[in-house]
Amino acid sequence: MSTEKKRKKFVIYTRCSTDDQAKGDYTTLDAQAHHCKNMLDAFGYDLAEFGEKGVVTDDGYSGKDLNRPGIQSILKDIQKEKSFDGIIFFRLDRLTRNPRDLYGMIDLFRAQEIDFLSVRENLDSSTAIGRVVIGIIGLLSAFERELTGERVKASAIARVRQGKWVAGRVPYGYKLVPDGAPLSNGRQPKRIELDPGIAPHLHIIWEMAADNRSLTEIGLKLAERQIPTPEGMKWRKQSVSKMLKNPFYKGWLHYAGELHKGTHPPVVSEPLWEAANRVLTANLPGHRFIKVQKNYDYEHRLKGILRCGKCGSYFVSVMARGQSGGSFYYYECSRARQGLGCDTKRMSATAFDDAILDFLGRASKDREIIVQAIGDAIRDASEKLDKHEHELRKLEEKLSAAKEKGEKLIALALEGTIPKGTLYKEKMDSLETEIGLLTQQISKVQAQKKMAELSVNSSEFLHTNLTFAMEHLREAPAQAQISLLKALIRFVDAYDDRVELRMLINAPIEDVVLKIEAEKQKTPADSVTGEGLTERPKWRPRRDLNPCYQNENLVSWARLDDGDAQGMSPRW
Repeated sequence: MSTEKKRKKFVIYTRCSTDDQAKGDYTTLDAQAHHCKNMLDAFGYDLAEFGEKGVVTDDGYSGKDLNRPGIQSILKDIQKEKSFDGIIFFRLDRLTRNPRDLYGMIDLFRAQEIDFLSVRENLDSSTAIGRVVIGIIGLLSAFERELTGERVKASAIARVRQGKWVAGRVPYGYKLVPDGAPLSNGRQPKRIELDPGIAPHLHIIWEMAADNRSLTEIGLKLAERQIPTPEGMKWRKQSVSKMLKNPFYKGWLHYAGELHKGTHPPVVSEPLWEAANRVLTANLPGHRFIKVQKNYDYEHRLKGILRCGKCGSYFVSVMARGQSGGSFYYYECSRARQGLGCDTKRMSATAFDDAILDFLGRASKDREIIVQAIGDAIRDASEKLDKHEHELRKLEEKLSAAKEKGEKLIALALEGTIPKGTLYKEKMDSLETEIGLLTQQISKVQAQKKMAELSVNSSEFLHTNLTFAMEHLREAPAQAQISLLKALIRFVDAYDDRVELRMLINAPIEDVVLKIEAEKQKTPADSVTGEGLTERPKWRPRRDLNPCYQNENLVSWARLDDGDAQGMSPRW
């Protein structure tokens, strides 16, 4: 059975903005495809059976959006068939000129495990440096989304201050109707009006609430009158309470903590709305509805890369609850958690994550640490560049010699010194074959040399952007932080006395000093002592990982070894 590794198959994507660029014997599209093919040959990749002989072209289409048949065919195939392992293009702006589209495609490629290569920018998602750059792009995309969100929010606040509805689904009892002629961009302006089939029947909600009727009574009355709910289901206390509190029904708009008079017609008068809400906010029996808060788990930043320095096992994410109802998040060695011989104590996840982010933030101000993180990769690229230059010189010398032999042979034949017989033809055929092979080898080595040059020249780009990303890492959303940490760090090894960061593209950064406040390492407060403990008390049951022995463990953990704890009843 062959053990040869399967060669990856790539599709080449080319684009030009005008039809004129796609005309002629050798077009800009041909040039893009040629450079992409050389890079694939240099890497040892094949063309996929997709498009026209592995090439997908959008000729005469702008890169401002994704409304292009070629790129759409690629994106659809990625989500359904996955006929190829990766996509290659000459420059990022050939793929798209829109940053948001680029970020979205990078997320899609990553989710579908599709490699992507950019010839000019040296973006290769299968290499360590490529993943670092992609991590930086992901971080920048998060900032872009935040900035976009801030701009949208500012625009929405401006509309609300003018009394205009922002967007989205209108409250129950209202509807959107066309308002004037369509705009030049094709969008139809709309205004809010009362729904005559529903709005008149909702007035009873505020009347009954003002009359001190309970939420349940109001819901039953609505059901009795066969007034439908927004979702067509039964009326519930939370639905009634939500409508009663919504100032939209009295003609006001509430958005981002601001309240402004709206231009839409009200369902009820302001005095009636105020009277109903005075009863509702008085917390009288039957008028309360307390929304159950959902518990959103903390996103552990180092999950999957944090290891125990003692046993080498991964730390797992653990959540515990204090008696006050608060949540506490930890990293715990998986072997220690199962009692398999490791005594490493668990540590606060939030404190440890903060310490790592703080260290990287401080490291961003120290050029030596950042250069250390990418130094080996740059040095390796420099060595490869020297090797390719040496190999290229040898091949060019051989090619020059072969061409010189061919020219001399032709000159001798023209002078009549040698006959143009079978021997002459065989010699010329041999030289032509040799020249053709040498030309192909030179083209491949030139592509490899170009890649090495790009890697060497990317050091300043990496340093500048890595510095920016690390400086703003703490401000980024959780998922962006996780993406960049995994792009930079292979493992974080935590010992009792030190922490080692093992970077993806260099040797480990040892003896990392992490500033973790002692108070942040405590577990939930003990109800007897009132103090947080740095380790699990002996009376606290260990989580049973084998449900078959659950009943046995409920008894065995209560038998304490510590004589001082005798007589203490178990706590649930």
